[in-house]
Amino acid sequence: MLTLILAEAELELVPEELYDQPAVKAVAKRKGKKPEQILLDSSYHHTAMHELQEGYRRGRPDIVHVFLLNSLESILNKKGSLRIIIHTRNNEMITVNPSTRIMKNYDRFVGLMEQLFEKKSVPVDADEPFLKLEENMSIDKIVEQVKSDLVIGFSENGKNIKLPQYLRELKDKGQKDIVCIIGGFPKGDFHFDLNKIANEIVSIYPERLVAWTVAYEIIVNYENIYL
Repeated sequence: MLTLILAEAELELVPEELYDQPAVKAVAKRKGKKPEQILLDSSYHHTAMHELQEGYRRGRPDIVHVFLLNSLESILNKKGSLRIIIHTRNNEMITVNPSTRIMKNYDRFVGLMEQLFEKKSVPVDADEPFLKLEENMSIDKIVEQVKSDLVIGFSENGKNIKLPQYLRELKDKGQKDIVCIIGGFPKGDFHFDLNKIANEIVSIYPERLVAWTVAYEIIVNYENIYL
């Protein structure tokens, strides 16, 4: 089983200090919601985010959207060998049912995430919801919950590897249940110490890659080597 954790994803509701910003109020009014009920989105709220702490990297639900579209539609997921977890900057954990079909329309996806933050599960009260949100879940708690032979962090600052060869070596060692931690932010680095969470930290390309590209490379190579 391959587990992908999108860590410190920039997915959050609008913070209180921005409730009165015109850009935020305009979007909330258009949606018929209160400012505290809508997602922070740099595409719409960039003028309000200049003074926000770490505003340069926050408000990126689009990263989560594309990551989920690619991962859930993968052959590996269809074969039942992929687990997907989203960890947010505010230490929420979103578990994703492998049968979930994420809508391709971005605005509908944002509406789904806003519903999830409000209700904590989608559908509400389902025995096996498509999406479930839990609070106070730090990355170390999440990793502890996941059965694994190895936890690998992916970072441009990690050890340079050739991913196919690397995974073949892991398979030869009998390491099949693998957790891969990928950054869910556009700039900067992890706030937590990745060295304390991951057994190994690797880099698959000399330049920074977007999260969904890293996920795609991991998924395809894992499928080719393990299945």
